[in-house]
Amino acid sequence: MASAEDYAAWIVKNADKKGTPDFDVVAKAYEAAKGASVAEKPSKPFGQQLSEGLSDVPRQLGLTARAGLKGAGNLVGILSDPIGGAINTVTGSKLQTAGSLAGNVADAIGLPAPRDARERMVADGAELLVPAGGMAGAAGMASRALPAASTAAKAFGTLAANPLQQLISGGSAGLAGGYTRETGGGDGAQFAAALAAGVAAPMAFNKGQQIVAGGNKLLQRAMNSATPAAAAQQIDITINNALQPSGIEFGSLPQNIQAGIRSDVAQAMQTGRLDADAVRRLADYRLTGATPTRATLSLRPADVSQQKNLAKLGINSKDPAAQQLGNIENSNNRQLVAGLNGLGASTPDSAIAGGRKIMGALDARNSRAQSLINDRYAAARATNGRSASLDPSAFTQRANDLLDESLLGGKLPADVRNLLNKAAKGEMPLTVDVAEQFKTRIGELQRGSADAAERRALGLVRQALDDTPLLDGQGQQAIDAFNKARRLNRAWMGIVERTPALQAVRDGIEPDKFVQQFVVGNGSKANVADLQALQRSVRGDPVAVAAIKSQITAHLKSAGLNGAADEVGNLSQSNYNKALRAIGDEKLAMFFTGDEVAQLKAIGRVASYEQFQPKGSAVNNSNTSGAALSTILDRIANSTLLSKIPFGSALAQPAQNISVGIKAKEALNVPNALMQALQPVPRQANPLMLSPAAVIGSDNRERR
Repeated sequence: MASAEDYAAWIVKNADKKGTPDFDVVAKAYEAAKGASVAEKPSKPFGQQLSEGLSDVPRQLGLTARAGLKGAGNLVGILSDPIGGAINTVTGSKLQTAGSLAGNVADAIGLPAPRDARERMVADGAELLVPAGGMAGAAGMASRALPAASTAAKAFGTLAANPLQQLISGGSAGLAGGYTRETGGGDGAQFAAALAAGVAAPMAFNKGQQIVAGGNKLLQRAMNSATPAAAAQQIDITINNALQPSGIEFGSLPQNIQAGIRSDVAQAMQTGRLDADAVRRLADYRLTGATPTRATLSLRPADVSQQKNLAKLGINSKDPAAQQLGNIENSNNRQLVAGLNGLGASTPDSAIAGGRKIMGALDARNSRAQSLINDRYAAARATNGRSASLDPSAFTQRANDLLDESLLGGKLPADVRNLLNKAAKGEMPLTVDVAEQFKTRIGELQRGSADAAERRALGLVRQALDDTPLLDGQGQQAIDAFNKARRLNRAWMGIVERTPALQAVRDGIEPDKFVQQFVVGNGSKANVADLQALQRSVRGDPVAVAAIKSQITAHLKSAGLNGAADEVGNLSQSNYNKALRAIGDEKLAMFFTGDEVAQLKAIGRVASYEQFQPKGSAVNNSNTSGAALSTILDRIANSTLLSKIPFGSALAQPAQNISVGIKAKEALNVPNALMQALQPVPRQANPLMLSPAAVIGSDNRERR
């Protein structure tokens, strides 16, 4: 009786005679003999089994190398095999596939070949892992090399989105096809089994991931719900810590704004670690009523580049959904302007009209003070003793002594010295009435002089007059009355001197110049002290206070819009913030509440976030790529080719808008944007899209 080796040698020698009766009989006999041999083989001791297992390791490594080599050939064959097949069809040649050539190389270098069904099945699965991983890696590199917003980049990105699922799909397809072949399945059955496994395996993997993720979320929610008070307190602490650098107190915000921020932060805390800066920016958006997005909260170069380019691409399309990001940018600009209007910038008053209201309040106060002073002087003039005489010698002697002691005799104006000389010579009667007129003249000269020494000399003469005694003891009542009137006048003039805006009104300044110089300007007349004096002068007049607030906010809006109208202007963050800094916190606090100041600053910050383009970003400001791609997509959508393809017309619109729609939705996910380590939302591999390697197959199937 022939041995199993003899049967095997005969079958190999007559391999080209498959289907002949002799071959089939011998083959069946060989299988029966082999089965009997296996059944009769006694079990081996553990040590012998372990020794044989270790000795088989080099063979398994060789099988792995063979599978990897053939898998690499299959990967190359994705491009080369269609070309070779075309050449074979045209020329009648018999060019081998890349996978077959790789198998020949493995034979040539002596790598072992699979010898049983199990090893062949494992080899089928392993040979498809390499093309699957290679295709995913190549697609990832291609997506990064191409423009981010391009259709090709989106397609390659989808292919490379989840390489693990691609590997699962390819390996499962190979194993299923190999198992079907080893259990008697034909080519059609092998293809159906591979297709089903390539679809089902990644779907099952996805489902498992979802179950695990859902379990984690349920566990997290259960932990949070166990101590709701502690969780709410932790959320508030986190928000307060994030807002502290900007000077915003979370508890001082309106309740609806607090609730919105708290909800977004709570959702973000369930999935990852918060970015405190992003939370602070979110508060600015909620304060202003603008809509936050991923890029404007994170300010990362990649987010800013992708979102702004996406907005430009979408706004060039005809789909309202795709235009969403561009419309949000526009509505946010309008919202910031509306916020300024709500704080008073919408006033119908021009600078002239506003200036008149403020000047009117100052003039009214000046008139009231002047009326009181005039009444005091009138009362003094009505007293007896105005004609009483003062001692002229005592006056002149006292004045000369004071001037000589201070070495200021040369600083006395000539007309005052003449009056001194006339009084000394008796040429001018020195009565109470004359002395009061003399004091009035001295006061006028003091206020009009810029020379400190001259003002001091005049003051010494005034002191001498106050010290001069009456000759007959009469007239003191008149002197006291005049001194009271003069003290009131002196007090008021001190207020005028400390309030340049009030002095300007007394001097007759123009209203438009008044606002620029004393309210919104940054010159010497609009310093903090002078504006504080103005605020004290008008704080009792609500019309004037409202006018000042309106002129400040109108000035800020005009600076931000460069003078453009609300409906067509774009708020420049640089111009607005420059004007806001020029006014300063101290001036703002004089006329605005703390909440109003916080809103004014938040408007400036949100404008900065909206217009920020960080170093390293690649925003297409020219908008050329968006317009060009839009034109190309329109041509594809209107192509007659699509009308000849089943459901072609239904594919046109999704092909034009699917990427924009997905990314726009991601950009508006506020909780995800608050994450410290922002990760792109993973694209789920389409379970109905098999790994390219899964449909390549091994070289044996390609031949069939």
